[in-house]
Amino acid sequence: MPAQLILLYKIVSLGLAYPEGKNWLLIDDLLAAVAPFDGVTGEQFRSFRAFFAQNKHRLNEMESEYLRIFDIGGIISPYETEYLREKLSRKPFELADISGFYNAFGFDLSDDGSSREPADHIAVELEFMAIMELKEVYAMKTRREENRMIVRDARVDFLRAHLARWGFYYCRQIRELECDEFYKRLGGLLEAVLQLECDRYGLDAEFFKTAAGRRPPGGAGDDGFVCGPML
Repeated sequence: MPAQLILLYKIVSLGLAYPEGKNWLLIDDLLAAVAPFDGVTGEQFRSFRAFFAQNKHRLNEMESEYLRIFDIGGIISPYETEYLREKLSRKPFELADISGFYNAFGFDLSDDGSSREPADHIAVELEFMAIMELKEVYAMKTRREENRMIVRDARVDFLRAHLARWGFYYCRQIRELECDEFYKRLGGLLEAVLQLECDRYGLDAEFFKTAAGRRPPGGAGDDGFVCGPML
């Protein structure tokens, strides 16, 4: 499954970035490269793959939909630091922490396909997780157990401190929003991947699902879903 996770992270990263022709061509290739697998994640993957196969010609429509939903001032923010309780005081520290993870493992945004976005964009964080999974697989294959554990521990820390902390709520917003089925199915796939990762590392996914959030403009959230304690 680790090799499959690399591809899944890449797919959702590219899908949640601004729609570009080169990204969609790569998504098409990656979807074909994923071997069959079972479980909820497998179901969500097959659902997205089937939809993409029939709708990949709709790139221009997805560009408009992306801007409507995720652009600055849109309905759903794709930036982690927008989900902080104390945005002004905490944002520099959170960005520094995220960048610290990236720098420690040679993840250079200037070389990344998502470099137009800040470090806390959902697509950038997902790309980082794909690279970290790849590093762990490589360390395992080359029998570098110490390196593998360093990467593994960093992946768990990043998942706990950042991606899972706001990723589940991000998926929930997409699920509750009236938007194109492309993003509905992509959000479903991401949520399944996050659940799989939490189960894999013994993290409490139910806590993360209620630990962070904001009421986004447009009313996609609800009054009862507010920020919980910071991890």
